[in-house]
Amino acid sequence: MISYAQALALLNTRAPRLQAETAPLAEALGRTAAGEIRAGFAVPSFDNSAMDGFAVRLADCEHASPQAPVVLPVTGVTAAGDHASPLAAGQAVQIMTGAMLPAAAEAVCPIEDVAVTRDADGAVTAITLTSAPAPGANIRGKGEDFRPEDVVTGEGTRLTSRHLMALAALGVGSVPVRQRPHVSILATGNEVRDVPAGQASATPGEAVIYNSNSPYLAAALREAGARVEYSGIIPDTQAAFAAALEGIIAQARPGQIILSTGAVSKGEFDFVPAALAALNAEILFHRVAIRPGKPVLFAMLPNGIPFFGLPGNPASAAAGFRFFVAPLLRAAWGLPPEPPLRVRLAETYQARPGLRIFLKAHLAIGADGVAAATILAGQESFRIQPMLHLNGWVVRPETVGNLQAGELVDFYPADPFSPFFA
Repeated sequence: MISYAQALALLNTRAPRLQAETAPLAEALGRTAAGEIRAGFAVPSFDNSAMDGFAVRLADCEHASPQAPVVLPVTGVTAAGDHASPLAAGQAVQIMTGAMLPAAAEAVCPIEDVAVTRDADGAVTAITLTSAPAPGANIRGKGEDFRPEDVVTGEGTRLTSRHLMALAALGVGSVPVRQRPHVSILATGNEVRDVPAGQASATPGEAVIYNSNSPYLAAALREAGARVEYSGIIPDTQAAFAAALEGIIAQARPGQIILSTGAVSKGEFDFVPAALAALNAEILFHRVAIRPGKPVLFAMLPNGIPFFGLPGNPASAAAGFRFFVAPLLRAAWGLPPEPPLRVRLAETYQARPGLRIFLKAHLAIGADGVAAATILAGQESFRIQPMLHLNGWVVRPETVGNLQAGELVDFYPADPFSPFFA
């Protein structure tokens, strides 16, 4: 049995490097940039107005006051998308938000700050100013947001809606990204059943358990941006499991990863290690000093496909994904190791040292405005109901015993690819 730190180091060093490909911007959400992307031009690409108002020269209105109002004739109108109307000395040009600024304009006076004179058709013919605008008032300067060659995303950036906004503004239609992994999921257990396809609900028969691990893992992987293939429930024999693995290997996709649940402990029907050995897989670790999920297994198949054998209890499978599969995906995408949040613990938690414990938890803002994590009741590995209430995990190191209320603890959000630190 090895420590979690040792297991994590193995995952990071043996994670495959997913190849780069080009994806349309509309399909890049949640994917990892495979290279640096820089601005190709200035944004804004021209000086424009930040307000509906009137473009003016400073010299024409610098002496305006309530005692000495300045009247400027309005000689043109520039709307967004129009070429700028010319602005001569002693004149003003009506301008709309986002419209190109006339070359000589030095400020924009908002329409609500001036008195307007209109002709019989309602067109503005003159404005009266009782104060002078500040230099550059209400002007968005060219390149004020992005300058050419500004870095928009770096290598390994997880692309969020915020990045897509910036890339779209810069005219980017496609981006270099890392491949999506293709993950095949296997379930084991003669007692395990899937709800029949198309059936609204079902009631288990005697000695039957409905398969919750595969739907959970498939959903979590899709949330992470992976392509997922469910390969079904495999009969509880070494031969059947080995045959299932060989079938996936024969049709392996780029970025192939295999996950199975169950049959990795030390019982008579825990055949996964033997099946892997028969396939000449390299078992990098089997059993880690953690709870839940101590029997977790990680291996490399002969063709370089990573394999995870996760325990069959639901909380163990969930912790296995969160703290083993997700770190491998981060490394494969070129993302840095995930830092925890440091938050206050709401209540004391008692446990002996010796194992790293992944505790279902809920982080909330208290009445004092301070975030604190509550360790949920029902930490047993078979319990699913607490999963409905967790929004993250408190991790207690193996060298620590009891956790005291008010102390700082490591907290990992439920989403391992949360953009919190992006």
